[in-house]
Amino acid sequence: MKDIGEGTIRRIDWTELTPVVLLLRIFNIALGVRILLLALIGLKLTILFNFLAGISFLDPELAAQIHQGTPQYYFNLPVDQLYSGVLGVYSGVLDTPLSVRENSKMFFWYPGVVLIWVVCGGLICRIVAVRLTVDESESWSNLCLFFRKRGISFLSAPFLVMLGIVCCFLPVKIAGWLLAVPFLNYAVAVLFPIPFAFTCLTVFLALVLAVGFMLLFAAVSADGSDGFDAISRMYSYVCQRPLHYAVYWLCCYVLGWLGFLLIQFPIYTAMELCWKTVPADYELFVRFWANLFALIPLAYWFAWFWTSSVAIYLLLRRSVDATPFNEVYRVVPPQVRTLPIIKPDAQGAPEIVPAEG
Repeated sequence: MKDIGEGTIRRIDWTELTPVVLLLRIFNIALGVRILLLALIGLKLTILFNFLAGISFLDPELAAQIHQGTPQYYFNLPVDQLYSGVLGVYSGVLDTPLSVRENSKMFFWYPGVVLIWVVCGGLICRIVAVRLTVDESESWSNLCLFFRKRGISFLSAPFLVMLGIVCCFLPVKIAGWLLAVPFLNYAVAVLFPIPFAFTCLTVFLALVLAVGFMLLFAAVSADGSDGFDAISRMYSYVCQRPLHYAVYWLCCYVLGWLGFLLIQFPIYTAMELCWKTVPADYELFVRFWANLFALIPLAYWFAWFWTSSVAIYLLLRRSVDATPFNEVYRVVPPQVRTLPIIKPDAQGAPEIVPAEG
């Protein structure tokens, strides 16, 4: 056998050589059974919660199609309209503004939707973090254990940022009230740079939160961070590597559309063929499964979003903190230890009985 020498290159680690290739694994991981299942559960719960809250973000014609339960509307509806209709994101779908009654419902709608995706999105991020770092599949027991230990951080991190934004805007609001008070309005006008500085800080905090809130979940999933550490990492990574952050998301967006086109055609084609072969007497029974399967391409976008968030976080963490890709927070299941058995010996003195085996 020929000795090839110790300095010979046997394997190339492309992730260390060109870290951006990590984004190429997003499509494969996002189509994982557990990740796609969690995304589908979160999507279905969001739609159900919208129905229970009595809030419709689609125009009347699309809402009527959804109410009829015909899966064909998924085939002709643009993805951005369906996405905005599910999450309530305004993107030109609404023809009229929400009424006062619907605005009052929004106060209860936001916490419910946030709680749904704190659970589903947090579990997806944890699965992706373990898969991208150590290439292992996290068991359901470890997922539950991790969420029991760090689940509160998924909710506390965005809450703390929102609390900081409110506290920064409070001096601006107080300055507005003082402007209506005689004699104090002159002092407020002279000290106007102070509330203006708080306004700039409020806008900065809100802007970074809007473009980087997904990094909060990734930080908790990959590093087991608490709320304050996750916030610190989010602002540090976004502010220090804004161009990297934008380019990474652009690459993920292109790869996401390519992946969506690959799964959209076979699923929609199979659904069309199956729906045409179903007799009219059985349409009611098949409608539930048809609508559920038709949501798979849309659930892929949610799986892609959370998977991309973790991948981008790992790239930014390596660029800013020089942290290797294979470092991830691990949860060790608690070990149950029993007390040793003590029995008297032949002389009556206590002794420890060794355990069997």
